[in-house]
Amino acid sequence: MTPTRHLTTVAAAVALVVLAAAAGPAAAASHDDCEMAQQAFSECVTYVVGVDPAVTPHCCMGLGDVRDMGGTAAQRRALCACILSELNAAGKVDPARAAALPAACKVQVGFIPTKPDFDCSTLP
Repeated sequence: MTPTRHLTTVAAAVALVVLAAAAGPAAAASHDDCEMAQQAFSECVTYVVGVDPAVTPHCCMGLGDVRDMGGTAAQRRALCACILSELNAAGKVDPARAAALPAACKVQVGFIPTKPDFDCSTLP
């Protein structure tokens, strides 16, 4: 390997390490937020997939917690994607139940996915 090529490789590796270190805490926080949102929303999953006949108080409390986590558009999009992942893993989502969930809980939240192919990136 020529010295120039070696220096370029080393410089690229150092740049990657610096970028990873800088993004590390933010990425961990985002992952933690996702886990917290999935845990809070987990009480609603059985209703949204059609197992439970009605929402539970725990579901509504969790939905409120998720709403409170979505302060910015970027946070709402990320939380939506996390919840969508959980819903898709749980099975067939009933779009009518998912869409009615905020009203059933009396919790104003506009970023809960309502169908398996919901596009969270379009949320305001």
